Formats: sequence, C-alpha cells, structure tokens
Amino acid sequence: MWNKKNDMNAGRFDPFAARQVKTERLAAESAKCPSCAANLFYQPEVGGLLCRYCGNVYNPSTMEVVGSFGATGEHDYVGDNDISEDDRHRHEIVCSSCGSQLIADEHTMSTMCPFCGSPALITRRMTREFKPDYIIPFKIDRAQAEKNMNDWLRTRKYTPWGFKSKSRLTKMTALYVPFWLLDCGVNTDLSGTGKHYSGKNIGTYEVNSRVSYYVRNVPFDASKNIANKLMEAIEPFDYGEMVKFENKYLQGFYANKYDQNATELADRMLRRIDRFSLSETEQIAKKYDYYTSRHDKTFSWMSEVKTKYCLLPVWFMTIETGGRQYQFAVNGQTGEASGQVPTTSFFDKLEAYVHLARSNWKFVPICALPVISTMIFNLIIDLKVSTTKTFLVVLLCILGGLCILSIVLGLLAYIFSSLVSKKIRKITDVVNDYDKDPGLDAYLDTSRRSTFTTDEICVTHSVHESDDKDDRAFAEHFIELY
Repeated sequence: MWNKKNDMNAGRFDPFAARQVKTERLAAESAKCPSCAANLFYQPEVGGLLCRYCGNVYNPSTMEVVGSFGATGEHDYVGDNDISEDDRHRHEIVCSSCGSQLIADEHTMSTMCPFCGSPALITRRMTREFKPDYIIPFKIDRAQAEKNMNDWLRTRKYTPWGFKSKSRLTKMTALYVPFWLLDCGVNTDLSGTGKHYSGKNIGTYEVNSRVSYYVRNVPFDASKNIANKLMEAIEPFDYGEMVKFENKYLQGFYANKYDQNATELADRMLRRIDRFSLSETEQIAKKYDYYTSRHDKTFSWMSEVKTKYCLLPVWFMTIETGGRQYQFAVNGQTGEASGQVPTTSFFDKLEAYVHLARSNWKFVPICALPVISTMIFNLIIDLKVSTTKTFLVVLLCILGGLCILSIVLGLLAYIFSSLVSKKIRKITDVVNDYDKDPGLDAYLDTSRRSTFTTDEICVTHSVHESDDKDDRAFAEHFIELY
C-alpha cells in the first residue's frame, strides 16, 4: 500500500527525504609485514613498525628492515616423517603439575621436576622443532656448584639452621636455560631542573641531556618458570666461550624450552635498558648544587635491534619450605650463586607481632573503655546493699582496668613495632631478595661510539639580600623550599 501511494505521488515533495543520511563505507587499512603478511604496529620504543609475529622492525617511511627480534620460526611436528634427524635422538619431559617442558637426549631421564619438585613426569617424542642458535657449554661440575652454593648460603644471615644442610643441595639439576641475547643501540632523552648557588645568587636551569650507546648480548631468560631476577643475579656470562649449538652439548643434561618469544619480552628489555640509562642522572646531578629529574620528559628507545636464541648453563634448584617455594641457581660457567632464602621463625613471629600491633585490633579496648566506664557509673549511682550488684561493679572495674592496661600495652607495642619494623624490613630484604644484577656495564659495545651531551637553559636568576652571615645555609634552605 505504501509503495502504491508513493507511485501515485511521484514527483511530489517527500517529507521523509530530509531525514535520509548519506553514508560511506570506510575500509580499515593497516600496514602488513612484507615478510609474513601479519599486521604491523608502530612502537615508539623501537623507533619503527613492529611485527609481533616474525619480530621484524621496519622503517615507517621506506618499509626497510631496521631491526629484528629474531623469532626462530620453529614449527610443530605433525608426523614422524617431519621430525629432523637431530630431534629423533631427543625427547620431551613434561611435568603434569606445573606444565614445564624439558628437552633431553634419548639416554637421559628424570624422576623429579626441577621447577616444582613433582614426580609426575611424562616422557614423549618431540612435538616441536628444537633449534637454538648458540650455546655456552657447562664448565662447573656438580661438586663445584654445591660448594659455591654452600658458600653463598653461609653469607645469608637470619636463615633457619636446617635450611643450610648439604642434603638439600643434592636436588640441584644441570639445566640449559633458554635466553634471548639482545644487541641494540640505545638512545635516552633525560630532562631535569638544576640549580647553582653562590652566596646570594641562585640560578635555575632547565637541563636536557641525551645518552647514546650500544650493548651486545644482554641476556633475557625466556622461561616463565624461572624468576627473572634470579637469572639476572648470576650474570654475567663469558660469551667468548659461546659456540653454535650442536646436539653433543645436550648429552647428559636437560634443556628448558622457551615459552616467551623475544617480541613478548620487548617491554622487559626496554625497562632494563631504561633503568641503566636513568642511572646516568647521577653524573648530571654532580654538575649542580641541586638537581631534580623530570620523568615526564624522559624517554628511551632502541635501534638496530637484533636478538639471538641461546642456551646458557645453570645449576638450578627449587626448595619448598613453609608452604613457599625458593629458587636457587649457580652459573654453570662462572660459578656465581644466588637465590632466595627464608628467615628464621623468630623473625617471622616478630614480623607477625608488628603486623598485629599495627592492625585495627588495638582500637577494641579503646572503644570498650567508655562503655564499661558508663556501666560502672550507672551501677554506682543505683548501688544498694546487694551482693550481685557489688560483684558486677567489681567485675566491671576489673574489665575497665584490663582495657586501660590493654591501651597502655598497645601504645607501647605500637611504639616498639615502629622502632623495629624498619630493622625487620631491612633484614628480610637483605635475606629474601635476590642479589642485584651487574647492570649493563658488562654488555657495553666498546667498538661502537657512545655519546653523552647536555644542554642547559637558564630559566631564572635571583639575588637574595640578607644580613645573615651564613648566606650559603640560607641558599640551601631556599632551594629545598623551592
């Protein structure tokens, strides 16, 4: 009917025409990787377009490769005919408890998972190609690794006596840990505010600095089952002994399979590099009497990115105690040992006491005291010769006294906990935390030029008039207020 009516009124004004909106179909276009045809994403931290599938980095203007996170392109085995000759002589050991995967030669078996200690292990044929680029062979044997670990444990104070027993060290496993080795150029822009003072004169400067340098073979472990800080604590490795991977180096040892691609570790790589670049702030601060960094104007990015897949030797051990797992490691090449250890039960109880003293339970007697006091007051007013009321008055007086005593003890406990909490925190941090990583000094590429430039712009210059003899002390106070 409506269509018929429209035909009858052809050529006349359509009242609904004003409501018709012309639409266009927009096509979302994204740059594709010339290598694998996956989508490219611009990453300011790497200064180009990053393919998260194959790891290549492209120049946005020319689409030329300017770096690569070097995904190895391992493929899954779908049948016995596809498996390589080297992998025919290997097998996978899979833990049913934590899901970790170990690679071993056909004559090496395992009875316990080195990561969680579970005996629930399954042995199967290789399901994925295993082809690291490089390897550093083991140089430290078990006896030396146990000695180094035992010597390191002796340096850990406030640990349970039985935890240092040698019987625990028999659980150490010789394990090749997967690492991505990063080569790249680093550029960091640093910004801050510096101040010079000389007597009554105070100058404020905006300081802009740029640090540029190159690093080689910075290691990043690619296993989720191993603590990153633990692997950093046993660095550095001597890459002068690194060789191309061959099957013979795996005989009698286990190798962990990587479960993190280099592209997945890009953010972690940048954080470590950025942390090292920010340490240069100390060199800038030495040029001024007072210096503060401006983190909103500090930025780091990588260039000429290259990665290699390498297996590094580690004597590894996991110990479970007190419902918590502690990981330990010894560098299988240099012998450097590190890990985490628990504190003694005394410090655990003291820490629990501090936590209780700082909890809201201390307000219970404070809230109960006025209630009990009111009840005592009312009973005393209405008091007559009654044994029951006398007993209640005595009982309430005792409860009131206990509340007062609890408040006093609570205040003393709070004061004491404040005094010892910092000491406990310092002790537990020293004992439980991993050793610090060696930084990037060991990985600086000295064959490439490093630059460090600083520009300063005078923002303000003030002169303070004072009759005080100690103008320098006043200037210091003025700067702190500023």
